[in-house]
Amino acid sequence: MNDRLVIWVGAVVTLVVFSYLAGDNPVYRLIQQAALGASVGIALVIAWQQVLEPMWWAPIRGAFQGGSRAGALWLLALVPGAMWYGSLSKKWFWVSTIIFGLFAGVAAGFTFKGIPLLVLPQIGGCLKPLNPFAGPGGFTWQALGDCLNNLLFLAALATTLLYFFFSIRMENRLLGTSVRLGRLMIMVALGAMFGNTVMTRMAYLIERMQFLYENWLAPMWHHGAL
Repeated sequence: MNDRLVIWVGAVVTLVVFSYLAGDNPVYRLIQQAALGASVGIALVIAWQQVLEPMWWAPIRGAFQGGSRAGALWLLALVPGAMWYGSLSKKWFWVSTIIFGLFAGVAAGFTFKGIPLLVLPQIGGCLKPLNPFAGPGGFTWQALGDCLNNLLFLAALATTLLYFFFSIRMENRLLGTSVRLGRLMIMVALGAMFGNTVMTRMAYLIERMQFLYENWLAPMWHHGAL
């Protein structure tokens, strides 16, 4: 496809998406459904090329072409695969619940297995040094700053965890203050996450505006098309 045609298609699609700012419209919905269909199509191609073809079809094909006969056992995967389609029928819906329950159990097992591998490194990463004299070079202002930063981190961690302990009474002034500090730390973290999300969206917007100007409008202006 010609590069200019690709740029024109990208510019028109971008402007149609921006038209949603003025209100919902049929053209925007058309582009939205086209993008959804393209995403599904790309996902199907990737699933076949990277999963089904090398891991399922290739062993079956090899078994019928003189390779290992064990590869033909992959044909049995058609049975649980077909069970998923029972959800499309009221009569056979119970069949899909069997395979769904099996997959949910396997997924839960893998999740519980991976939790220690996920949580333990985080716990180890929270154990930060607080002694500025413990470094190999002795006391330095950099080491002092790092220790103060670690102290602030541990205080935020402890008060945040204390906020979620609902089984203890918080009438004590010290505990009540710590809980309020933990809530403040949570609000700061959520605010930072929200700010990061806004900045990401702004980066996308700036990239699209640069595309419209540098790749679409500027070349047309340069060639006298405008």
